[in-house]
Amino acid sequence: MHTIADLVTGRRAILAFAACAALAACKSADTANTSRDEVLVGSTLAARYVHEPYDAKRTKETSKVWHELFAPDGRKISKGLGGEFEHHRGLFFAFHKTAHAGRTHDFWHCRNGESQQHMGFCDAAELGLDDGFQVVAIDWTDAAGKAVVRERRALRASALDARTWKFDLVSELRADEPVSLSGDPHHSGCQFRALAEFAEKGGKKVSFVRPEGAVAHANDEWTECAWMAMTLPLEGEPVTVLRVEQPGNPAPVRWSSRDYGRFGATFAHSLQPGAPLRTGYAWVVALGALDAARCAQLAAQVTSRDGSGSGTADVR
Repeated sequence: MHTIADLVTGRRAILAFAACAALAACKSADTANTSRDEVLVGSTLAARYVHEPYDAKRTKETSKVWHELFAPDGRKISKGLGGEFEHHRGLFFAFHKTAHAGRTHDFWHCRNGESQQHMGFCDAAELGLDDGFQVVAIDWTDAAGKAVVRERRALRASALDARTWKFDLVSELRADEPVSLSGDPHHSGCQFRALAEFAEKGGKKVSFVRPEGAVAHANDEWTECAWMAMTLPLEGEPVTVLRVEQPGNPAPVRWSSRDYGRFGATFAHSLQPGAPLRTGYAWVVALGALDAARCAQLAAQVTSRDGSGSGTADVR
């Protein structure tokens, strides 16, 4: 377990209480077991959960949690700390506008004292998921140290074939008081940021594939998309990352894409006490530059009503 003593003086008691509450809810919480950060396909690393105890003196490094993603051939494909728009990191979930008790918190940038803090690991069965899922408890904490939203985020990976991996992400959000989740599609929702090299001046840019019927709006925003894919022009062989919106998520969904390597989609929702919000997303990482027909085929294959996809994976 990460020590509360490392946190900022004045927030210790509040955060310690929050940590105890979160860990009590997670029957198998054991943050000392750092190997549990890794999500595997067989014995191969597919994703790594990145988190540090929050430190107000190191906000950029410690105010966010995310997952690094890897391609089936072992190449890392996501950005971490640093780089252009450094707050975008790997596979992440946040809202630019999280309104609560008359104040609005920015969990996208986390630059006003907000933070997303790792609170422990949970038993997948608590979310009705199989043990192939890695489940983490995350508190979305305001500048005063209060958890505005409590999240349990689940991820698993599986192989569709030797060149194609699927990642199922399930998020459950809870609040003790009414909370409004919103924000424009460039600064909220479940999104992915590719390697920092695509944002470098004069460097290669990513490209996108969208379904027939997708509607374009100003500022590279999109609607009427059940899925969207981004192709990373990597040396040797490109990699395609496909995001599929699962049935049952709040609607309408608004999408965002940027050629420096970020894309995803968002929604607005009023989170009420006693009424948790559960959303699901399928992400596919495939070797090669996939066309629209193949993306549509994969999207249909990984769509499921319960928002957890299908397939198996190992978590250690």
